[in-house]
Amino acid sequence: MPKSDNVTETYLRNGLGIAKIFGWLLVLGVALSCSCVHHKCDPAYAGPKDKRPDIMDYYSYPKRPIQAKVETLKEKRRYMIHRVEFPSALNVYSTENIKVDYYVQKKEGKFPTVLVLPISGGVDFSVTSFAGHFASRGFNCAIVHNRDADLESTQSAEEIEDYFRQTVLDNRQVLDYLVEQDEVDAERLGCLGLSLGGIRASMLAGVDERVRCVAIGLAGGSIADITLQSGEKEIKDQVKTLIEMGATTDLIYTEMSEKIVTDPLRLAPYTDARDVLMFIAMFDRVVPRDCCDRLWESCGKPEVVYLPAGHYGSFLFLPYAVCKTYDFFEEKLCH
Repeated sequence: MPKSDNVTETYLRNGLGIAKIFGWLLVLGVALSCSCVHHKCDPAYAGPKDKRPDIMDYYSYPKRPIQAKVETLKEKRRYMIHRVEFPSALNVYSTENIKVDYYVQKKEGKFPTVLVLPISGGVDFSVTSFAGHFASRGFNCAIVHNRDADLESTQSAEEIEDYFRQTVLDNRQVLDYLVEQDEVDAERLGCLGLSLGGIRASMLAGVDERVRCVAIGLAGGSIADITLQSGEKEIKDQVKTLIEMGATTDLIYTEMSEKIVTDPLRLAPYTDARDVLMFIAMFDRVVPRDCCDRLWESCGKPEVVYLPAGHYGSFLFLPYAVCKTYDFFEEKLCH
C-alpha cells in the first residue's frame, strides 16, 4: 500500500478512536446527569427575613471612588479577559489588593453580570469553566481571587471571623466597581461559588441586595460544625493541633460559634430562596452532608440538585453543573 494510504488509514483510525472517546464521554455525562436528584424550591416558602440594620452596619465600609489598575490578559472572539486590581476601602484581614479576572463582552450594550467565587485553592478549571461558558453566551463574569493570606493561615476564631468578614467586604466592593461599568446592567447581578466559594456566595447574597440570584455548590454551615466534622486532612490536622495544645472539642465549638458571626446559617435566611440554586454532594465528607442540608434549610429550602458523589468526585458533574447553572441564571436575569 502506498505511504499516503498508510497515513490516511492511520489518521482515520485515530480519528475514529478520538470520536469513540468523545462518544463515551458524552454517554458518561448523560448518565451522570440522569443520576442526579432534583427538587424545586419549597412551595410553602414565605419569603426572606428583613435585614437588620446592625448587619448592614457590620459589613459597611468607607465609600470612595475606585481607582483600579486594569490590564488585558486574553482576547476571545466574544469577550475580553481583564485583570482588575484595586485596594480595599477597609481591611480587617490582611492588606493586599482586591484582584478580579473580568470577562467582559466586546459588543456594546448592558449585560447581566455574575461574580464567580473560587474554591479554597484559588482560581482553577472549575471557576474558569463557569466564567468561559457564561461569557461566551453574553454574560460578563468577574472571578474574584482569594487573598493570598488564606483561611489555613488563621490561628483563632477571631481571625476566622475577620477572614470571612473581609470576603464579604471585598465582594461588595467588586459589585461597586462593576455597577459603574457601562457594559454592566446593575439590575441583573448574580453570584456563584463552589465549596469555600459557595460558602462565601451564600454570605454575600445574604448581605447585599444587589445580588439578584445565587448558585451555591458544595457548601454548608455552620463554620464550627464544618471544622469539627470535616474529613479534610488539613482541617483535621488544625483541630488535632488545638487539642494537643489543651483545647477540647466543646471549647473549640463554643469559641467558634460565639465569635464567628459571618456564618452561612446566620446570613442565608436574608436571601430569597426562590432565587437560589444549590448543589449538594450526597456523600460529602469535606463539607459534611449534614452541614450542607442545614444550609439548604437555612436558605428556605431552595431548588437543589443532589449529586451522587463525594466532595471531590462531584467535579465529574462539572459540565452538567455549568449548563444547569447557566440555565438558572439565564431564567433569573434575562426574562
